[in-house]
Amino acid sequence: MAHELSPKRLEKLKDSYIANEVKTIRIMSEIYCHDHHLRQGSQNLCDECQDFVDYATKRLACCPYGASKPVCNKCKIHCFQKDYKTLAKKIMAYSGPRLLWTHPILAMRHVVAMFRKAPDKPRISRSKNLSRT
Repeated sequence: MAHELSPKRLEKLKDSYIANEVKTIRIMSEIYCHDHHLRQGSQNLCDECQDFVDYATKRLACCPYGASKPVCNKCKIHCFQKDYKTLAKKIMAYSGPRLLWTHPILAMRHVVAMFRKAPDKPRISRSKNLSRT
């Protein structure tokens, strides 16, 4: 993985909600990559799409919202770099409707999550902030 994760971040990926988010991003990327980049017979993601999945996984592992994370377009913290955000929009716009046919349960979970209210932006407590100095 080009975007390395600490053991603490890897632990956050075990949360069932975050794990489903990672799975959804992976599957949406596979749909997009298969239809736009892959050569005949290849089952792997191209380097660009694999890099995106790795990056998105790292961002999910670092998300301060954790299991209360809203969908990205409703999030109050925009953690993706501009190029990755643009690619995410392309992948989701293309793969979202197709996800309904290939993985209907994941698609419905994502639709339900779109209606969740975004929580307030998490704040770093003063005691944590002071301990870093």
